[in-house]
Order: sequence, then C-alpha cells, then structure tokens
Amino acid sequence: MEHNPINTEKNTGFTNSPQQVLLFMGALVFLCMMLGSGIIALACNIQGIDFQDTIAGFGKEAAPDLRNFMRGALLVNHILTFLVPAMITGYVFFRQRWSSEIGIRHAPAPGALGWGVLLTAVAFPLAQVAFSANRWIVEKIGWLESLVQSESVSENLMEGLLVMQSPVEMIFSLIVMAAIPAIGEEMVFRGLLQKQLQRLMANPYFAVVTTALIFSLAHFQVQRFFAIFLLGMVLGLIFYWTKNLWVSIAGHFVFNGTQVLVAYFNQENLDKLNTGEEMQMPLLAVAFSLVAVIFISKKLKE
Repeated sequence: MEHNPINTEKNTGFTNSPQQVLLFMGALVFLCMMLGSGIIALACNIQGIDFQDTIAGFGKEAAPDLRNFMRGALLVNHILTFLVPAMITGYVFFRQRWSSEIGIRHAPAPGALGWGVLLTAVAFPLAQVAFSANRWIVEKIGWLESLVQSESVSENLMEGLLVMQSPVEMIFSLIVMAAIPAIGEEMVFRGLLQKQLQRLMANPYFAVVTTALIFSLAHFQVQRFFAIFLLGMVLGLIFYWTKNLWVSIAGHFVFNGTQVLVAYFNQENLDKLNTGEEMQMPLLAVAFSLVAVIFISKKLKE
C-alpha cells in the first residue's frame, strides 16, 4: 500500500503550488474560526447567556441544558474551523477533483479499513504512556507548569462535556467530540496539510512527522502534547500507506469515541479519568501494544 507520487492538475484557475494551497487554507481556517466565534456570540446573545462567564464557570456541575448548549457551540466551532475550510480549499484548488485529491471519493478496501482502525486501537496504551510521561515532564519544568494553569478553563470545559446522564447526551457527545472532529481535522491535517507537505519534502515521512507536530500544537494541550503527537503520527502513516482518508477518519473516530464511551460508563470516576489515575497501563499491555503496532504497520505497508 505504498504511496505513489502525487500528481495534480494545473487547470484549476490557480498555479496550485503547495505553498499557495497551505496559505489559502490557513487564512480560511482563521477567518472561519472568527466567523464561528461570531455565530456563537450571537446565539449566546439571543439566549441571554454571557459566554465568557459561562466558559469560566463551566464544569461537571453544569445543568444538562447548558451542557448541550456548549456541545452545540463546539459543533459549530468544529464545522467552521475545519470542515468548511477544507472543502472550500479543496474545491478552489482542485475543482471537481477535490474529493479525490484529499482521499475521500472512494470507499476504503475492507482490509485496509480493518487494519487501520485496529492500528489506532492498539496504539491506545502507548498514547497513555505518552500522556503519563508528558505529565511527569510538565511537573518537572516550571514554565510548562505555568502553561498548564492557563489550560484550566479548557480542562473544565472538557470535564463538563464528558458529563453524560442519558444516552441522548452520549450520542450528542460522540457526534461533537468524535465524529465531526475526525472528519474535519483529518481533511485539514492529513488530506490537505500532509499531502501538500509531501509535495514539498523529499522524504514523505518527514511530512508525516511535521503534520503530526502541527496537529499536536494546534490542540493547545501541554499535558497531552506527546499523546496527540503520537495519534497524529499513527493517523498520518495510515493515510500515507492506504491513500484513503476514510481509513484515518475511522481511526480518529475510534480513538476519540472510545474515550467518550469510557467516560459515559465511568461517570463516577471522571476526575480520575481526566488526570489519568485510572488509566495506568501494565507493562505487559504496553509491550503487547508496541508489538501489535509494528505488526499491523507492516500489514498496512504491504
């Protein structure tokens, strides 16, 4: 499943250089993110909600209606920040070929889909080890610890969104925190960013690493930087090897969705789950994860 050199058509009305595609997409992401903020602010004004105060005070004690309102706001944010810019950028530069260019036109082969999803799943223990190592490093470096303090608002937001007292809330959370991010983020980071970097870099694996780094930085989560970087690496390799974005989208959904489901069925331990206290991985599980990742990676490369 090795990746073939990328060929792009030039008759799209643009010179279609990787730099132009990436600059256009970056500017569009910023503009759409601002538009999303404006829409959310308008919705808050209509509802009589002070958004800044709500964000500052939001947490696991929030009322169900407020939790769902915040989920709706996050949904708007994800769609406008990632999904819309990816689709517009693809069409502007590649016209009718945009879905093929970013790898979503064709359904994936069942084998590739199965191995890709399995690779993401078995990498979870390694991601947990990366998270634990990340937290240890942050605790040892003072200026990183100060950055963590600034993340308290987003941590409280995540805790509040993971409070799910009904199947409806769980399904809404899966859509907002797993399905939409998987589609939108994969279209931006793998379908466009990684693929354009592959055109710029002699070694395609450099493009995978660079994209994973940007992917992790874009999440603004100091304590989870290594874990998100590892996920980005896995998803980037899946896309490079299979040439089908639906495989990495499925893997991304499984990774995020598993965390939502674990939270749903462990509501009484949300605090511990958020700090990682309930997810210390046995050495045997980590060793099995590493061996499985190597084995499945070889299968995907065949």
